[in-house]
Formats: sequence, C-alpha cells, structure tokens
Amino acid sequence: MASLRKDRPELVQARYMRFSQDGFAPHSDVVTPEEPVFLEWPGRNPIKLWAFSEDLERLVLGHALLECCGPGEIPVIAARAGNAFILAPKPDPRRHEPPNHRQLLPEQVLAAMRDFIAYKGRWEDTGCFHRMGALDPETGAFPHMAEDIGRHNCVDRMAGWALDQGRDPAGLVLCVSARTTASLMHKILRAGFRCVISKSAATTAGMDMALAHNATLVGFARGTRFTVYVNSSRTISIRGGDIRWPTSAPERQGESS
Repeated sequence: MASLRKDRPELVQARYMRFSQDGFAPHSDVVTPEEPVFLEWPGRNPIKLWAFSEDLERLVLGHALLECCGPGEIPVIAARAGNAFILAPKPDPRRHEPPNHRQLLPEQVLAAMRDFIAYKGRWEDTGCFHRMGALDPETGAFPHMAEDIGRHNCVDRMAGWALDQGRDPAGLVLCVSARTTASLMHKILRAGFRCVISKSAATTAGMDMALAHNATLVGFARGTRFTVYVNSSRTISIRGGDIRWPTSAPERQGESS
C-alpha cells in the first residue's frame, strides 16, 4: 500500500505528563509541527496560513487560485524565501472540455473509500491530520493524496495539484476525511470538484450548496455502507443513488407541517 509519509518534515517525539485513573505518569507522544506560511499578492495585505510544512508550493498556489485570483487568472510563484512566497496572477491558458458523465457503482464507492482510509499517512500517528484524495473514476486509482492539519488547507493543496498537473477537478472524485460543512463545500466547489465522498457527516447547508451547484455529495462512506445526500452532478453521480422519498422529503427535526 502506498504511503503519504515523506523523509521530511519530521513529526516531533516528546515526553509529557499524562493523567489516567492511576494518576500522573510520564508519557511519550508524537506531536505535529505547525508553521506559519506567508503569501504576498498584488494589491492585498500579506496573508498568513498555518500548515504542516510540506509541499508548500502547491498549498500556496491552490490558496491563491481559490482566494486571490480573478476570473480568467491563475497564480504563479514569483519568488520564495523559506516559508514566504510572492505570487502574481497570469492569464489562464487552460481549456478543459466538459467531461463525459460517469456513474459510480456502489461497490466502486466502497472500494475507493477502503483504499482512501487504508493509505498510510500521518493521521494514524497523530490524530491531527485531515486527508483528501483525488480519485480517477476511470482507473479507480488515486493520482494524488494530500494531508494537512486544516481541512481547508487540504482543499488548497488539491487545487494546487490539479493546477500544477493540468487536471480538471470536474472529472475527478474528491474523497475527504472531514465533515462537509457549508464553508468546506463552498471551497471544494470553487476548486471545481463536483463529486464529493466523505467518511464523515454532511450538514444541511453543505447539502443545499451541493444541490445548488449540481454536485454529488456522499457521506458516512465506511465499511459496507454510505449515504447519498445529493446526486445531481452532471459529471459523476452514483448509480441507483437518486433520492426517492415515498411521498415528500422528510421534515427536518423541529419543523412542523
């Protein structure tokens, strides 16, 4: 099984005091280093991100693409000194053809999430990392995985990778470890992904956002089950996952008829 671990930067091994039913005792634990990353963009105040200091070029490219670029622009790195980057916009030369619509079988969804969860990364060691992976629905493989302390950083990293590799996110499935809240779904959609599969929950606002942008949203994909919340993507949907309520959609808790 492939691994996300790199030779550097290293996790920190340190000793602390842990309390349990037997009282305090020395305890050795792994701690995640988090560092500031600085971005300069024309006409904006300097931006500071907090991140795990690995593959920072794609992190800052993705962040600038999603948060700084205007229509028809992509970012380029003009200079770098350590964790400080100067970026600038340039015209976007990309011309992606709309991908053909594909349907994933339920067993493909479950197999993809088994592989996604089984990848050896840093979340097993620390409990401190989110993970996202781009699944190619044609091959069933993950051409890229990203981990970071913040889930929004993971979206930045995936967007930076897609920009760097010339991949169209609309033709890929984004597998995520985090809850799909409105803020996360908004950023995922800005990055261009239209099919999201999470091993965790979704919020009502995240669902509404997916529906409004013709996206597919799946949650609680683990073991032998998953939940299809929205199945309206024009590029990648789940076969058999169309919502079919017997009469009308159920009321949300607390609503009255």
